[in-house]
Amino acid sequence: MALALFVGGVLVSRVVGGEGPTTGGSAPAGSPVSAERHLELDGADGLTIGATLALPAGASAGDGLAAVVVLPGFGPTDRNGLYPPGRPADPLYRDLSETLVDGGMVTLRYDKRGTGQSVLPPDATLTFDDMVADAAAAVEFLAERAEVDGQRIAVVGHEEGGLVALQLAASDPRVASIVLISVPGRPLVEVVAEDFRNSGHGDDVDDLESVVESLLAGQDLPEPDALPASVRGFFPVGQGEYARDLFSLDPMALARRVDVPALVVRGERSTGISAGDAEALVGALGDDAQVLAAPEAGHTLMVTDPPGAAIPAEPDPSEHAGPSEHGGPSGFGHRDEDALTRIRDFLASTLS
Repeated sequence: MALALFVGGVLVSRVVGGEGPTTGGSAPAGSPVSAERHLELDGADGLTIGATLALPAGASAGDGLAAVVVLPGFGPTDRNGLYPPGRPADPLYRDLSETLVDGGMVTLRYDKRGTGQSVLPPDATLTFDDMVADAAAAVEFLAERAEVDGQRIAVVGHEEGGLVALQLAASDPRVASIVLISVPGRPLVEVVAEDFRNSGHGDDVDDLESVVESLLAGQDLPEPDALPASVRGFFPVGQGEYARDLFSLDPMALARRVDVPALVVRGERSTGISAGDAEALVGALGDDAQVLAAPEAGHTLMVTDPPGAAIPAEPDPSEHAGPSEHGGPSGFGHRDEDALTRIRDFLASTLS
Protein backbone atom coordinates (compact mmCIF):
# COMPACT_ATOMS: atom_id res chain seq x y z
CA MET A 1 0.00 0.00 0.00
CA ALA A 2 1.17 3.55 -0.69
CA LEU A 3 0.65 4.67 2.92
CA ALA A 4 2.06 1.74 4.83
CA LEU A 5 3.85 2.86 7.98
CA PHE A 6 4.29 5.94 10.13
CA VAL A 7 7.91 5.84 11.23
CA GLY A 8 10.33 8.66 11.99
CA GLY A 9 10.46 12.41 12.06
CA VAL A 10 12.79 14.88 10.43
CA LEU A 11 15.59 17.29 10.45
CA VAL A 12 18.03 19.85 11.73
CA SER A 13 19.17 22.83 13.70
CA ARG A 14 22.90 23.30 13.06
CA VAL A 15 25.89 21.58 11.54
CA VAL A 16 27.82 19.52 14.06
CA GLY A 17 30.15 17.76 11.70
CA GLY A 18 32.24 18.86 8.76
CA GLU A 19 30.91 18.66 5.25
CA GLY A 20 32.44 16.85 2.38
CA PRO A 21 31.54 15.13 -0.87
CA THR A 22 28.92 12.44 -0.64
CA THR A 23 30.28 8.91 -0.60
CA GLY A 24 28.70 5.65 -1.63
CA GLY A 25 27.58 6.79 -5.10
CA SER A 26 24.00 7.75 -4.22
CA ALA A 27 23.62 9.62 -7.51
CA PRO A 28 23.77 7.67 -10.77
CA ALA A 29 26.47 8.13 -13.37
CA GLY A 30 25.85 11.18 -15.50
CA SER A 31 23.83 12.91 -12.79
CA PRO A 32 23.41 16.68 -13.25
CA VAL A 33 24.19 17.13 -9.56
CA SER A 34 27.71 18.52 -9.67
CA ALA A 35 28.47 19.07 -6.00
CA GLU A 36 26.86 17.11 -3.18
CA ARG A 37 27.97 17.46 0.43
CA HIS A 38 27.27 14.88 3.08
CA LEU A 39 26.42 16.66 6.36
CA GLU A 40 25.88 15.62 9.94
CA LEU A 41 23.33 18.00 11.44
CA ASP A 42 22.30 18.62 15.00
CA GLY A 43 18.58 17.92 15.11
CA ALA A 44 15.95 18.45 17.79
CA ASP A 45 17.05 17.08 21.19
CA GLY A 46 20.60 16.86 19.85
CA LEU A 47 19.89 13.96 17.50
CA THR A 48 22.51 13.60 14.77
CA ILE A 49 20.79 13.72 11.37
CA GLY A 50 22.32 12.55 8.13
CA ALA A 51 21.63 14.99 5.29
CA THR A 52 22.78 15.90 1.80
CA LEU A 53 23.31 19.44 0.53
CA ALA A 54 23.42 19.65 -3.27
CA LEU A 55 24.87 22.66 -5.09
CA PRO A 56 24.82 23.67 -8.76
CA ALA A 57 28.05 23.58 -10.70
CA GLY A 58 30.37 26.41 -9.74
CA ALA A 59 28.20 27.69 -6.86
CA SER A 60 30.08 30.05 -4.57
CA ALA A 61 29.57 32.56 -1.79
CA GLY A 62 27.52 35.59 -2.76
CA ASP A 63 25.70 33.92 -5.67
CA GLY A 64 22.28 34.50 -4.09
CA LEU A 65 20.86 31.20 -5.32
CA ALA A 66 17.34 29.93 -4.72
CA ALA A 67 17.14 26.93 -2.39
CA VAL A 68 14.70 24.11 -1.63
CA VAL A 69 14.17 21.86 1.39
CA VAL A 70 12.73 18.43 0.54
CA LEU A 71 10.51 17.01 3.30
CA PRO A 72 9.94 13.23 3.28
CA GLY A 73 6.69 11.31 3.29
CA PHE A 74 5.11 8.57 5.35
CA GLY A 75 7.11 5.59 6.43
CA PRO A 76 10.81 4.87 6.89
CA THR A 77 12.09 6.94 3.97
CA ASP A 78 15.68 8.12 3.86
CA ARG A 79 17.10 11.25 2.22
CA ASN A 80 16.69 9.73 -1.25
CA GLY A 81 13.18 8.41 -0.74
CA LEU A 82 14.24 4.77 -0.60
CA TYR A 83 12.12 2.16 1.13
CA PRO A 84 13.56 -0.14 3.79
CA PRO A 85 15.29 -3.46 3.07
CA GLY A 86 13.03 -5.84 1.23
CA ARG A 87 11.33 -3.09 -0.77
CA PRO A 88 12.44 -1.79 -4.19
CA ALA A 89 14.35 1.47 -4.43
CA ASP A 90 12.20 4.48 -5.35
CA PRO A 91 14.44 7.56 -4.93
CA LEU A 92 11.96 10.39 -5.58
CA TYR A 93 13.82 12.89 -3.37
CA ARG A 94 17.14 12.25 -5.07
CA ASP A 95 15.52 12.64 -8.48
CA LEU A 96 13.84 15.88 -7.39
CA SER A 97 17.15 17.19 -6.11
CA GLU A 98 18.94 16.39 -9.35
CA THR A 99 16.28 18.16 -11.40
CA LEU A 100 16.28 21.26 -9.18
CA VAL A 101 20.07 21.49 -9.00
CA ASP A 102 20.23 21.16 -12.77
CA GLY A 103 17.94 24.21 -12.81
CA GLY A 104 20.40 26.23 -10.72
CA MET A 105 18.91 25.71 -7.23
CA VAL A 106 20.46 24.49 -3.98
CA THR A 107 18.70 21.57 -2.26
CA LEU A 108 18.77 19.98 1.18
CA ARG A 109 17.36 16.50 1.84
CA TYR A 110 17.78 14.26 4.87
CA ASP A 111 17.24 10.90 6.54
CA LYS A 112 14.13 10.93 8.72
CA ARG A 113 14.59 10.15 12.37
CA GLY A 114 14.95 6.43 12.77
CA THR A 115 16.18 5.86 9.21
CA GLY A 116 19.56 5.84 7.51
CA GLN A 117 22.17 7.74 9.51
CA SER A 118 19.54 9.40 11.73
CA VAL A 119 19.46 6.78 14.47
CA LEU A 120 16.65 7.32 16.97
CA PRO A 121 17.44 6.63 20.65
CA PRO A 122 15.42 3.90 22.36
CA ASP A 123 12.04 5.03 23.71
CA ALA A 124 12.23 8.37 21.87
CA THR A 125 8.84 9.89 21.11
CA LEU A 126 7.78 12.03 18.20
CA THR A 127 5.19 14.74 17.61
CA PHE A 128 4.02 16.59 14.54
CA ASP A 129 5.11 19.88 16.14
CA ASP A 130 8.65 18.50 16.45
CA MET A 131 8.66 17.78 12.75
CA VAL A 132 7.53 21.29 11.88
CA ALA A 133 10.15 22.83 14.16
CA ASP A 134 12.85 20.69 12.57
CA ALA A 135 11.72 21.72 9.10
CA ALA A 136 11.97 25.37 10.16
CA ALA A 137 15.51 24.71 11.30
CA ALA A 138 16.28 23.23 7.89
CA VAL A 139 15.08 26.43 6.25
CA GLU A 140 17.29 28.41 8.63
CA PHE A 141 20.27 26.22 7.74
CA LEU A 142 19.84 27.01 4.04
CA ALA A 143 19.22 30.70 4.73
CA GLU A 144 22.61 30.89 6.44
CA ARG A 145 24.50 29.33 3.53
CA ALA A 146 26.74 31.83 1.77
CA GLU A 147 25.58 30.64 -1.64
CA VAL A 148 21.87 31.11 -0.88
CA ASP A 149 19.55 34.12 -0.94
CA GLY A 150 17.59 33.76 2.30
CA GLN A 151 14.55 35.38 0.67
CA ARG A 152 14.40 32.70 -2.05
CA ILE A 153 13.68 29.48 -0.18
CA ALA A 154 10.92 26.98 -0.96
CA VAL A 155 9.77 23.73 0.59
CA VAL A 156 8.74 20.60 -1.29
CA GLY A 157 6.76 18.13 0.82
CA HIS A 158 5.82 14.60 -0.14
CA GLU A 159 2.79 13.02 1.60
CA GLU A 160 3.30 13.71 5.32
CA GLY A 161 6.03 16.18 4.40
CA GLY A 162 3.39 18.21 2.58
CA LEU A 163 1.40 18.57 5.79
CA VAL A 164 4.57 19.76 7.50
CA ALA A 165 5.15 22.18 4.61
CA LEU A 166 1.66 23.65 5.04
CA GLN A 167 2.15 24.24 8.75
CA LEU A 168 5.61 25.70 8.19
CA ALA A 169 4.56 28.01 5.34
CA ALA A 170 1.75 29.42 7.49
CA SER A 171 4.13 30.43 10.27
CA ASP A 172 7.58 31.02 8.74
CA PRO A 173 7.93 34.09 6.49
CA ARG A 174 11.16 32.70 5.04
CA VAL A 175 9.16 30.15 2.99
CA ALA A 176 8.48 31.82 -0.36
CA SER A 177 6.58 28.97 -2.06
CA ILE A 178 5.63 25.34 -1.59
CA VAL A 179 5.12 22.21 -3.65
CA LEU A 180 2.83 19.50 -2.27
CA ILE A 181 3.24 16.02 -3.78
CA SER A 182 0.59 13.38 -2.99
CA VAL A 183 -0.68 15.29 0.02
CA PRO A 184 -4.05 14.49 1.67
CA GLY A 185 -6.80 17.06 1.29
CA ARG A 186 -9.03 15.45 3.92
CA PRO A 187 -8.58 13.65 7.26
CA LEU A 188 -5.89 11.02 6.95
CA VAL A 189 -8.07 8.11 7.97
CA GLU A 190 -10.28 8.74 4.91
CA VAL A 191 -7.28 8.71 2.59
CA VAL A 192 -5.84 5.53 4.08
CA ALA A 193 -9.22 3.80 3.98
CA GLU A 194 -9.53 4.66 0.28
CA ASP A 195 -5.99 3.39 -0.29
CA PHE A 196 -6.89 0.12 1.45
CA ARG A 197 -9.98 -0.34 -0.72
CA ASN A 198 -8.25 0.53 -3.98
CA SER A 199 -5.30 -1.78 -3.30
CA GLY A 200 -7.36 -4.84 -2.40
CA HIS A 201 -7.42 -4.47 1.40
CA GLY A 202 -10.97 -3.23 1.85
CA ASP A 203 -11.66 -5.83 4.54
CA ASP A 204 -9.11 -4.04 6.77
CA VAL A 205 -10.91 -0.68 6.80
CA ASP A 206 -13.10 -1.42 9.81
CA ASP A 207 -10.05 -2.42 11.88
CA LEU A 208 -8.22 0.73 10.80
CA GLU A 209 -11.11 3.03 11.64
CA SER A 210 -11.63 1.36 15.01
CA VAL A 211 -8.01 1.94 16.08
CA VAL A 212 -8.04 5.54 14.84
CA GLU A 213 -11.33 6.25 16.61
CA SER A 214 -9.88 5.04 19.91
CA LEU A 215 -6.75 7.14 19.42
CA LEU A 216 -8.75 10.29 18.74
CA ALA A 217 -10.83 9.59 21.82
CA GLY A 218 -7.66 9.86 23.89
CA GLN A 219 -6.95 6.17 24.40
CA ASP A 220 -3.43 4.80 24.24
CA LEU A 221 -2.24 2.95 21.18
CA PRO A 222 -2.42 -0.77 22.01
CA GLU A 223 0.71 -2.88 22.04
CA PRO A 224 1.37 -4.52 18.66
CA ASP A 225 0.11 -7.95 19.72
CA ALA A 226 -3.17 -6.34 20.87
CA LEU A 227 -3.79 -4.60 17.55
CA PRO A 228 -5.79 -6.27 14.78
CA ALA A 229 -3.34 -8.22 12.67
CA SER A 230 -4.67 -6.51 9.54
CA VAL A 231 -3.30 -3.09 10.60
CA ARG A 232 -0.57 -4.05 13.05
CA GLY A 233 2.26 -2.96 10.77
CA PHE A 234 0.60 0.37 10.07
CA PHE A 235 0.98 1.95 13.52
CA PRO A 236 4.48 2.69 14.89
CA VAL A 237 5.33 0.88 18.11
CA GLY A 238 5.40 3.28 21.06
CA GLN A 239 4.37 6.29 18.97
CA GLY A 240 0.70 6.63 19.81
CA GLU A 241 0.94 10.38 20.38
CA TYR A 242 2.54 10.88 16.98
CA ALA A 243 -0.13 8.77 15.27
CA ARG A 244 -2.81 10.76 17.12
CA ASP A 245 -1.25 14.00 15.90
CA LEU A 246 -1.35 12.86 12.29
CA PHE A 247 -4.89 11.53 12.37
CA SER A 248 -6.06 14.72 14.11
CA LEU A 249 -4.77 17.02 11.38
CA ASP A 250 -7.19 18.98 9.22
CA PRO A 251 -5.39 19.63 5.92
CA MET A 252 -8.00 22.21 4.89
CA ALA A 253 -7.44 24.24 8.06
CA LEU A 254 -3.68 24.12 7.48
CA ALA A 255 -4.02 25.14 3.82
CA ARG A 256 -6.32 28.09 4.55
CA ARG A 257 -3.56 29.68 6.65
CA VAL A 258 -1.01 29.60 3.81
CA ASP A 259 -0.45 32.73 1.74
CA VAL A 260 2.37 31.81 -0.66
CA PRO A 261 2.30 30.35 -4.18
CA ALA A 262 1.64 26.61 -4.11
CA LEU A 263 1.76 23.78 -6.62
CA VAL A 264 -0.34 20.72 -5.73
CA VAL A 265 0.96 17.62 -7.52
CA ARG A 266 -0.71 14.24 -7.77
CA GLY A 267 -0.19 11.07 -9.76
CA GLU A 268 -3.51 10.08 -11.25
CA ARG A 269 -2.75 6.39 -10.64
CA SER A 270 -2.26 6.86 -6.90
CA THR A 271 -4.45 4.48 -4.89
CA GLY A 272 -4.99 6.92 -2.01
CA ILE A 273 -4.70 10.57 -3.06
CA SER A 274 -7.57 11.52 -5.36
CA ALA A 275 -8.40 14.40 -7.66
CA GLY A 276 -10.72 15.58 -4.90
CA ASP A 277 -7.79 15.87 -2.49
CA ALA A 278 -5.88 18.09 -4.92
CA GLU A 279 -8.89 20.23 -5.75
CA ALA A 280 -9.75 20.72 -2.09
CA LEU A 281 -6.19 21.83 -1.29
CA VAL A 282 -6.12 24.28 -4.19
CA GLY A 283 -9.46 25.71 -3.15
CA ALA A 284 -8.24 26.24 0.40
CA LEU A 285 -4.87 27.64 -0.70
CA GLY A 286 -6.47 30.32 -2.87
CA ASP A 287 -5.65 32.11 -6.08
CA ASP A 288 -1.89 31.50 -5.92
CA ALA A 289 -2.34 27.71 -6.04
CA GLN A 290 -2.46 25.41 -9.03
CA VAL A 291 -2.71 21.68 -9.74
CA LEU A 292 -0.29 19.49 -11.65
CA ALA A 293 -1.64 16.03 -12.54
CA ALA A 294 0.65 13.28 -13.82
CA PRO A 295 -1.71 11.00 -15.80
CA GLU A 296 0.28 7.75 -15.72
CA ALA A 297 2.10 8.21 -12.41
CA GLY A 298 1.56 6.88 -8.91
CA HIS A 299 2.11 8.53 -5.54
CA THR A 300 5.88 8.93 -6.06
CA LEU A 301 5.43 10.18 -9.65
CA MET A 302 6.61 6.80 -10.90
CA VAL A 303 5.30 5.64 -14.29
CA THR A 304 5.17 1.90 -14.83
CA ASP A 305 6.82 0.19 -17.79
CA PRO A 306 4.93 -0.24 -20.03
CA PRO A 307 2.82 2.90 -19.44
CA GLY A 308 -0.71 2.09 -18.37
CA ALA A 309 0.19 -1.10 -16.49
CA ALA A 310 -1.20 -1.37 -12.98
CA ILE A 311 1.11 0.10 -10.37
CA PRO A 312 1.70 -2.60 -7.74
CA ALA A 313 0.87 -1.51 -4.21
CA GLU A 314 3.65 -3.65 -2.76
CA PRO A 315 6.14 -4.50 -5.52
CA ASP A 316 7.89 -7.83 -5.20
CA PRO A 317 11.54 -7.06 -4.32
CA SER A 318 12.61 -10.34 -5.89
CA GLU A 319 11.45 -8.98 -9.24
CA HIS A 320 12.80 -5.45 -8.91
CA ALA A 321 16.14 -5.59 -7.18
CA GLY A 322 17.84 -2.34 -8.07
CA PRO A 323 17.35 1.27 -9.14
CA SER A 324 17.13 2.28 -12.76
CA GLU A 325 19.05 5.31 -14.01
CA HIS A 326 16.58 8.04 -13.09
CA GLY A 327 13.68 6.89 -11.13
CA GLY A 328 13.29 3.67 -9.41
CA PRO A 329 13.08 -0.06 -9.38
CA SER A 330 14.79 -1.71 -12.30
CA GLY A 331 12.14 -3.28 -14.50
CA PHE A 332 9.37 -1.48 -12.60
CA GLY A 333 9.19 2.01 -14.05
CA HIS A 334 10.65 5.45 -14.48
CA ARG A 335 10.00 8.84 -12.93
CA ASP A 336 7.65 11.20 -14.75
CA GLU A 337 10.28 13.58 -16.13
CA ASP A 338 7.68 16.06 -17.33
CA ALA A 339 6.29 16.37 -13.80
CA LEU A 340 9.77 16.93 -12.35
CA THR A 341 10.50 19.58 -14.97
CA ARG A 342 7.22 21.39 -14.28
CA ILE A 343 7.94 21.35 -10.54
CA ARG A 344 11.35 22.87 -11.28
CA ASP A 345 9.82 25.54 -13.52
CA PHE A 346 7.21 26.45 -10.91
CA LEU A 347 9.87 26.88 -8.24
CA ALA A 348 12.15 28.83 -10.57
CA SER A 349 9.27 31.18 -11.34
CA THR A 350 8.13 31.72 -7.75
CA LEU A 351 11.69 32.12 -6.45
CA SER A 352 12.84 34.48 -9.19
